[in-house]
Order: sequence, then C-alpha cells, then structure tokens
Amino acid sequence: MKRRPGLILALTAVLVIVISCKKSIDYTKTSDYSGPLTDFFTPLQIGKFAIYRLDSLNFYFYGQMDTITSYLAKDSVEDTIHDGQGRLAWLVTRYLSDTAGLTGWSPSITYTVTPSTQRIELTEDNLRFIKLSWPISQGFSWLGNSYLPYAPYQDFFDFSDDAHLSLGNWNYTYQQIGQHFSAGGQTYDSTLTILQQNDSINVPVLDPNSFASRTYWSETYAKHIGLVYRHTEMWEYQPPTPDGTQAGYKIGFKVTLTMLSHN
Repeated sequence: MKRRPGLILALTAVLVIVISCKKSIDYTKTSDYSGPLTDFFTPLQIGKFAIYRLDSLNFYFYGQMDTITSYLAKDSVEDTIHDGQGRLAWLVTRYLSDTAGLTGWSPSITYTVTPSTQRIELTEDNLRFIKLSWPISQGFSWLGNSYLPYAPYQDFFDFSDDAHLSLGNWNYTYQQIGQHFSAGGQTYDSTLTILQQNDSINVPVLDPNSFASRTYWSETYAKHIGLVYRHTEMWEYQPPTPDGTQAGYKIGFKVTLTMLSHN
C-alpha cells in the first residue's frame, strides 16, 4: 500500500459517481428549486468560514490495524483568482486543529471553487469535480467526475476494483431536496443530498477468503450555508494468498465531515 501524509485530509475535498453511458444535461427539465446553485454552497465571500468535525478511519500495516483520527477542520474563503479559462474562482483554505481547539489552526490544503449558472466546480490537488449541477430536481444526475483521469488515487493506494480506478463515469444524483437534516447538534430546514456512489462487493466481509470492496460517497448541503455533512468510504479487502505468505488485509479510507458552526 502506498500512502502520503495528509492524504485522507486532502481526499475530504474530493467527491464522485456510475453510469454506463454519458447522458447530456437537460436544461429544460422542471426544477424543484428555482434559485441559483450557489444558494446551497459555502457562501462565496472572503471571510466566510465553516467549522467541521473531521473523523477519518485509516488502515495501517496492510490493513491489520485501523485507527480513527479526529480533528476540527475550518474551511475559510480567503481570496479570488481567475482560472485558465478566465473564470472567477474562489480560494478556500482548510485549517486543522485538535478536537478541543487547543493547538491553534494549521493550514492543511487549499482548493478552488468555480461557480456558474449551470454548475459549481471544485478543484483540489489538480483534480476537478462538478459538485452541483442545474437543474436542482429530485433524481436528476450528472457525470460529476468527468474531468478525472484514470486511477486518480494510484499514488496513494494500490486499488484493484475498477470502481476505484474508473471514476470518470460515476453518477451524482440529487436526493431529498428541501428536506430537514440534522447533523452536529443542529437541524437545517432546507437541504439537498447528493448520492455520488453506493457500491459493495462481499460486504460485510463474511468470507475472509474472498475479495471485498466498498464505495460510498454522499454529501448534504443546507440552503445559504453550504456543506453540512459528508460521508465517504473507499476501501478494499484483499484475501490471504493461497500459500499463506500474506494475510488478508484492507486498504483505503473512511471519512465523515460534520458541520459544527459557521459565520
């Protein structure tokens, strides 16, 4: 397994989906919400921030051990730039602290958010995702990872499941538009949830001699607030070798991000 310090934190800025063929966006489709996409994203204004609890499960020693690590994460809108296409983009820096907030904030990653009337893109570590797309309508889906290369995480994990290698055809789908949602001790009146992927093989791992894989990505956004909850899993279980020289092990990660406060 190949790992890089801070990988799991960087991955939390990232999201994705699966269909067998491309579908074009039908802009004439009736929308369940007529306001702009930015109503459901982090307010794009310098000085705005959101504080989250970040819990990550990492597999160590070739999956023989797993450890949950928790932080406070502060996503802060800090500047604007123009991208290579001349579009206005917003720079967001994520700062980390211990869960008690005693160590102060240390910068971890920076990503860009590029809004338009038809979609909102997020770019982190040279990976570009279409996070929201028009129209906001129950069941509407789009290829949110269409800009991703093959095996985008090959520098971090030796994945073998094609669902973890060919991410470009994952399908993001709107669910539960306009619903109440509770997270971090808060209840939000108007939210939407995007299911990006939900796929399993041999989960739970009942047969330790068979390969297993789990992929689940989901995000919930609150109106005029932004991301309030995210849960992602991408892991594989490799069974022991027939000669017994390698025991079964897991590689990958699980991450949850729960909003605690915002300004």
